[in-house]
Amino acid sequence: MITEFGQRLHSARKMAGVSMDELSNATGSLVSKQAISKYEKGQINPSSEVLLALAKALNVKVDYFFRTSKLNISGLAFRKKSKLSRKEEDRIRYQTLEFLQKYLELEEILNISHVPNSPVYKRKIRCQKDIEQAAAETRQNWNLGEAPIQQLTELLEDNGFKILEVDANQNFVGLSGYAEGMSIPIITVSKRSDCVRKRFTIAHELAHLLLDFSNSEESNHEKLCHAFAGALLLPEKVIREEFGGKRKKITEWELKKLKGIYGISMQAIMARALTLGLISEHTFKTFRIYVSKHGWHREEPGQYSGIEKANRFKQLVLHAAAEQIISFSKASEFLNKPLADFENEVHIVS
Repeated sequence: MITEFGQRLHSARKMAGVSMDELSNATGSLVSKQAISKYEKGQINPSSEVLLALAKALNVKVDYFFRTSKLNISGLAFRKKSKLSRKEEDRIRYQTLEFLQKYLELEEILNISHVPNSPVYKRKIRCQKDIEQAAAETRQNWNLGEAPIQQLTELLEDNGFKILEVDANQNFVGLSGYAEGMSIPIITVSKRSDCVRKRFTIAHELAHLLLDFSNSEESNHEKLCHAFAGALLLPEKVIREEFGGKRKKITEWELKKLKGIYGISMQAIMARALTLGLISEHTFKTFRIYVSKHGWHREEPGQYSGIEKANRFKQLVLHAAAEQIISFSKASEFLNKPLADFENEVHIVS
């Protein structure tokens, strides 16, 4: 029978993105692949020496293996055309689960409510008109008006959405889901993404969390989420005014201006203009050719000076440690860093 230790060992190995063979090698062959398999299946129990070796190899504390782990996340799925390996998908999925468990534990300690403030919830989407309405209501209910969203990550965190940034390769875009049995939303994005791409990914994943696409063709779901992201970041009224009506041609300078103010890529701006009928298919196709010719798929010109960083979890950890609600040892465990590093980072000023 699989034990709590076996489940936690399996999770820690998946989070580290290593196979049983690789974990065995990381322990200096102190623990064999066969033994690891038996530990995970609950067939045998490890000695103290083995526990220490496994914890060191997986960069976790020994007590990690004995914490209760019963939380699941529903609806957590990668994009259909994801180029990630199964091992990399597992690594990100298990890191997301572990992060959410820590987050909820910390909020329980601080007696903070888990209830998110969703601006719209499970709104049925059939067409682009529904997308525009959902994006407009999201802005209205969060009191955003038509202004640029200066810090989308902070906005979502302030409204109860959990945001995790993971170190992942360029094939990872983002994913989202809900804590099973609880309406607690989580979004995971790549640390390596530039600010503009990260904003669009967060807005896209927000669409997956808020909207119900069951009445639309499955093949259109990702496209509709893209449309929501564009509509949320760049309101219809704004882009219509900036374009000044229908256009046959548009300059790079105009797109750079909108990108710099609203934190949305020039390619997403043009896609939004096409959706709203501000440009024709021919104009958009010409633009795409220009993008390809100048390598904008790899690196697009134009600057956005904003910052997107998930800070709330760390802020809560520091709050709890400073007020001695949790020990520095527990705080370092929450942040997954050595105690000495945490102590060197924390400076109590009052």
